[in-house]
Amino acid sequence: MLLPILPPDGYRCVLIEDLRLQLFIGVNPEEKVARQEVLISVHMMVRDTGSSARDELADHVSYADVVAKLRERGQSARHVNLVETLAEETAELALAEPRVESVIVAVRKPNIVAEAKGVGVVIHRRRPRGV
Repeated sequence: MLLPILPPDGYRCVLIEDLRLQLFIGVNPEEKVARQEVLISVHMMVRDTGSSARDELADHVSYADVVAKLRERGQSARHVNLVETLAEETAELALAEPRVESVIVAVRKPNIVAEAKGVGVVIHRRRPRGV
């Protein structure tokens, strides 16, 4: 678990925390032939427009869409070497939603270092201005 990530004033954070997927990831030979567990956390920063009187999903960013895309990615046989690559791919998926202005992505491999809860990377990406 990451430290709490608080959205800036005027924003809300749509959160996916420690989504567990089995992926082909890693640089070692044994990692290229077997899936391994990866934990993905996504913090999507969205302008806060206040409470939704209509209580309608269409008024908000849906975490379910990103989860579905990540699950689809998990079913793929495509291999990546680095957690950094997977984090960048995840950031792109989140930023595909036009209302997401920035995203913080953490990708961890929990079963690599016995003495550690996990190893990985955290990145912060922003939507390019004017996009």
